[in-house]
Amino acid sequence: MTCQTGIRADEKLLDFFEQCKQCKVRFGKIVINNERLCVNHNLKPSKDWRKDWKKCLPDCVDAYEPCFLLFRFDSSHDWILISFSDDKASTRDKMMLAATKATFKSEFGQSFVRAEYQISNRNELELDQFEKRHLRDSELLLEGAGDGDAAAEDARPLSFVERELSAVAKERANIPFSMHASQTLRGVQFPIDQDAEKRLKEFGDGELDFVQLSAIKLEAHSARVASPEALSAGGDAALIPPRKPRYSLFRLRNATGEDQNAVAEPTFFIYSVPPSDACTIKEKMLYSSCKGPLLGELQGPLGVRVDKKIEVDSREQLDFASLMAYVAPEPPMPPPSAQMAPQFERPARPGAGPRRITKSNANG
Repeated sequence: MTCQTGIRADEKLLDFFEQCKQCKVRFGKIVINNERLCVNHNLKPSKDWRKDWKKCLPDCVDAYEPCFLLFRFDSSHDWILISFSDDKASTRDKMMLAATKATFKSEFGQSFVRAEYQISNRNELELDQFEKRHLRDSELLLEGAGDGDAAAEDARPLSFVERELSAVAKERANIPFSMHASQTLRGVQFPIDQDAEKRLKEFGDGELDFVQLSAIKLEAHSARVASPEALSAGGDAALIPPRKPRYSLFRLRNATGEDQNAVAEPTFFIYSVPPSDACTIKEKMLYSSCKGPLLGELQGPLGVRVDKKIEVDSREQLDFASLMAYVAPEPPMPPPSAQMAPQFERPARPGAGPRRITKSNANG
């Protein structure tokens, strides 16, 4: 498993990446400064990529400062990524660069990085040395960089996956940065109003036994449940709407009874979501996205103890037996009786059994 630093690109660096993909940048040097990725040096393209290389490399590189180097040849979307980490640099800086490389490459775009190199000596960034040691086998980069002929690049043999990735990279280069969307949907955290916060604190202090939250309003009921029968008979379970998603906090009092292993007065967080035909998809997505941040707020600043989180699609599933099954452990199974499962008896060895009497022949 690879160690990650969690250092991500900010808006300024993402804007620089977008300029790189629009062929407005030839070279970029990115360093880690105060646990932030910063552009330390960049160069606009000219007609000759070799002259551009000699302008910036290796002069802009410091042996005591590990960095990422991005360089583009004359092709529109083929970049090389160089991780420069000299032995003279501190161990902490070298480890931080290595642990940030995967995130850096992902946010820049893996389809744009045609080749990766690891350099530990500043002299290896001389153009003649770099071509001899690293670009000798990369004929694609040298051909595309020498004459700028895109036809020679497209004529190379590619697999189906490589052709698809190349087409996607070319299309992405023409997409504005504002249209790039994230691939993950993070939780949505809505503010809790003062009335809701007051009722939740009363629930945490034991003054209320049932509080129901919705995305637009709060419904709190201060009537305590005196016994489990109140819930099984309808009680607070009947307050859960059958056709609307809701969050409900419920404290079950006098639930232990004779079971000493059960949790005393368990607290349930009930996320009730009806079937798809009863509510809209928008409501289900909204409540599903808010559940995680809401639980963090309840168990954190508001100090509400939650013993069990339950997700149900019908309020009929909230009877006393079902709730107790979540908090009361099942009794251990008794060991099987010896009479029910007799042990295996080893048979007697030959000659050790009862003696057999044979009849003698009277005529013999």
